Amino acid sequence: MSQLEITFEKVTASPEQIDELFNLLCERLHRISHQDANYNEHIDFVHSHPYRVWFLVKIECEYVGSFYITKENTIGINVSERCVPLVVKPIIEFVVSSYKPLTAIPSVRNGSFAINVPQANRLLAESLKDIGAELAQMTYYLPN
Repeated sequence: MSQLEITFEKVTASPEQIDELFNLLCERLHRISHQDANYNEHIDFVHSHPYRVWFLVKIECEYVGSFYITKENTIGINVSERCVPLVVKPIIEFVVSSYKPLTAIPSVRNGSFAINVPQANRLLAESLKDIGAELAQMTYYLPN
């Protein structure tokens, strides 16, 4: 079996990327912070580019997800469920080889990269464990 070509495309907020990111958002099964998909709000969000760096993930010619690094040293991985086992390791290898965590600031950010995983996303959690990531904490939201 030949190796799949996995590539990362830096998000520049082009109209095509905005559409792809919106399609991926609408297909997302697991969410932590984003609940509703509103296209106009999505456009504003992409243009605000709140991340340190943000990439679309492609396998061959198909966009299958995205990932980002925040200024708090967290990595967000949002990938189509069927592709998680294929792309998590290449994403992490790319991040570690291309970026360094920002310096730790007590009570603001850790000096290491961290990845938040929705509780229901067992596949992502298992893929991270498979590459040696360790569980650091669990987060709970209080009722409003």
